[in-house]
Amino acid sequence: MFLMRYVFQISIHTIWRERNRRKRGEGPQTSGAIMKSIDKRVRNRITSLRMVGSGRFTTAMQTWFATRE
Repeated sequence: MFLMRYVFQISIHTIWRERNRRKRGEGPQTSGAIMKSIDKRVRNRITSLRMVGSGRFTTAMQTWFATRE
């Protein structure tokens, strides 16, 4: 449940940032760059939670890697 909720939140945040970039006149990012950004943020968050020592997130990284291709 955590992983789905977090991916949803980070996706909305990334889309919002892209919207703001375009409003300020910056060039649009490619969809690949946006996906890479989301992927990196999710991996960083899972890693930081695992480092804290919570056993609840031990399988989150495995699940994340299994769901993307």
